[in-house]
Amino acid sequence: MQLGASPCTCKQTRYSLPTASPLLEITPCPLNGFPIPQICDPITEGLDEMLLTAWMNKPGPKAWVRPWRAKFEHDTEATWSKLRTLIQRVVGKDASTNLVISTPQQDSTFTTERNPLPWHFLISGLSQEATTFLVNLQVISTPDIMVFTLPFVQPTPTFLCTLENFTLPDSPESNAIVADVVRHAMQSDDIIPEFIRGLDSNPDVLPTLINSIHITSIHITNNVARKQMLWNVYCSYTLTFLTLEKHFLWRCLIRNLHFHSEDHGMGAVHFGEKQFRCMGCKSLDHPTSLCPFPVVPGWLRPKPQLVASLPAKLTSTPKPTRGHNSTRGGRGAPRGRLARGGLRY
Repeated sequence: MQLGASPCTCKQTRYSLPTASPLLEITPCPLNGFPIPQICDPITEGLDEMLLTAWMNKPGPKAWVRPWRAKFEHDTEATWSKLRTLIQRVVGKDASTNLVISTPQQDSTFTTERNPLPWHFLISGLSQEATTFLVNLQVISTPDIMVFTLPFVQPTPTFLCTLENFTLPDSPESNAIVADVVRHAMQSDDIIPEFIRGLDSNPDVLPTLINSIHITSIHITNNVARKQMLWNVYCSYTLTFLTLEKHFLWRCLIRNLHFHSEDHGMGAVHFGEKQFRCMGCKSLDHPTSLCPFPVVPGWLRPKPQLVASLPAKLTSTPKPTRGHNSTRGGRGAPRGRLARGGLRY
């Protein structure tokens, strides 16, 4: 069954979908494709083990879907309803007759994360054609909900780490210098060549891997007085023999190298609290404020909104009265820091 044109091949923001469903307004795929969120954690992390086993044993095609600004919640009925409606409209009523959207359940591990895992819902019950079509969309942005779709076998990220402390300006030449530093660190290490040879004895694999290292600079502002240059390290060569588990181990080996430059200092890897985690797309290669999705042409959701950082219980400001902590004649404001607002995506 013809499921409709992929937005990557269309120029309009409205698409005629199969069946008699009304037109669905979605953000069209940019000319060079949507950015790819660098998810460097297992999709199943934080998922209840018994539920994971049951999901793995589900028959038929399967895929994952992750809402924008995802976080685990015990009550997901509203999100689940929006996901179901969206997928039914995207693949068509006839193709989604047996659609099942399985809700994640958290394991017993205690967490204090602001957006706790797991983040992904499981999609099943669709045909292989419908599942493939859905996964190939990658990003579905509508005025009502925005989601990421992923294949059941988690893709290997290309992002390796973020480096800081190099004394270099923001330029293509600087990116090339940092790339050479990273390549040299990999070539000089004893463990990485041995690790790669243990996976593939082909002598051409390691040079190809090292030569595929490339750098993207990122400019952040730590405070009013200080701006900082950072460099994201990527490897564009996909090792077909490298499982996701082995990839995470290889990434760990890279992050423990010494990135020494004769002229530009010693590069340091962002670890721990310094590690970026975009609250919107969950990528590790940028902070939330620099997420590329809200600036995609034709972006429908989410829109930037101005929010105040006042505690929820401060819903109103009492009228000043004479006496302790009051201001003269009710003018002005008491001393102290004023609540600040900011852009949140």
